Amino acid sequence: MVLEKLVSVSEALRHPWWMFIVGGAISVICLFISFLIFPQSVGLFTTFLITIAMTPFMVRLITYEETTTEEEIERNIHGGFLDKHGDILSIYTSFFAGVIIFLSIVFLMLPETTVQKLFEDQIKEINLIRGSVLFGGTLERIVVNNIGVLILSVILSFLFGAGAIFILSWNASILATAIGLTAKSIGGIGSLPLAVLVYFPHGSLEILAYFIGAIAGGMISVSFTKRESKLFWPVTKDSLLLVGTAIVILIVAGLIETASIAISK
Repeated sequence: MVLEKLVSVSEALRHPWWMFIVGGAISVICLFISFLIFPQSVGLFTTFLITIAMTPFMVRLITYEETTTEEEIERNIHGGFLDKHGDILSIYTSFFAGVIIFLSIVFLMLPETTVQKLFEDQIKEINLIRGSVLFGGTLERIVVNNIGVLILSVILSFLFGAGAIFILSWNASILATAIGLTAKSIGGIGSLPLAVLVYFPHGSLEILAYFIGAIAGGMISVSFTKRESKLFWPVTKDSLLLVGTAIVILIVAGLIETASIAISK
């Protein structure tokens, strides 16, 4: 595959911000391919294509992370959270930041009729979310919904290795659409930085938690397939600690989002 030649795990680890360009380019290409061959549901098909494109790379990345974790456990190395998982988090962050920013720019630059067609699925989802907020968007509702997405990320990543890429890509496209809608309402493409800041406080924490869940599920998956591995339970314990960390992050994100909703009202 061309993508495999362009970006290797070792290259991504050395230059994680290169994944920002990769994420942006792949998302835009997948968006327009979807528009051409599956115009009835461009948003969902775009997410499928991004998942297909990135799965081989993400599987190799998760395998690397699980192997590194096993080596640290064997050597009795006890590093901090960022020391142990900072590299893979930076790659995830760079890639999906690229997806969000590039799709936001596409949203703002194209004619309104084209945008409505390209982002129809995401706009519908945003309207559903806004309706939920208007009719009782409490902290409990927000946190429970986000933890549900986290659990789904863990399960998909466990079952399919990089299966959580679908959930992450879908949520990234929704966030990009929300940013695009906000930027349009306050002045257009020049207002993009301000629109990003509107969603950054809670949105970045939610996406980070989903990243952590995807990493945790993938690590358990790889360790589970190594049937002879004596480190399955230590790796699983480390992964469960990651999930616990992600839940705490989602609670903080929920508090921030609830406060922002109360202020906007």
